[in-house]
Amino acid sequence: MGNNIFQRAREAVSNLVGKNEEGQHEQHEQISQQNNDFSNEDVSVAQNIISSAMADSSDAERQQLAELQEELDQTKSSTQDQQ
Repeated sequence: MGNNIFQRAREAVSNLVGKNEEGQHEQHEQISQQNNDFSNEDVSVAQNIISSAMADSSDAERQQLAELQEELDQTKSSTQDQQ
């Protein structure tokens, strides 16, 4: 059995990145991206899950969590740049 919190962190970031990519695609198509925006609360939840997962993770998982945090930061930054 794997680290459940680690899996939740991966899923949370994946969901947010997916929403951001859908929003960017729709923006190119001149369609409202309002439905695909994620809230600051979504980002906070993902960051909290990543933080929680760090405590019970192996070194390899911590490295992957750091990469997930970076991906989340980039997604958040690109969303802010669009607004």
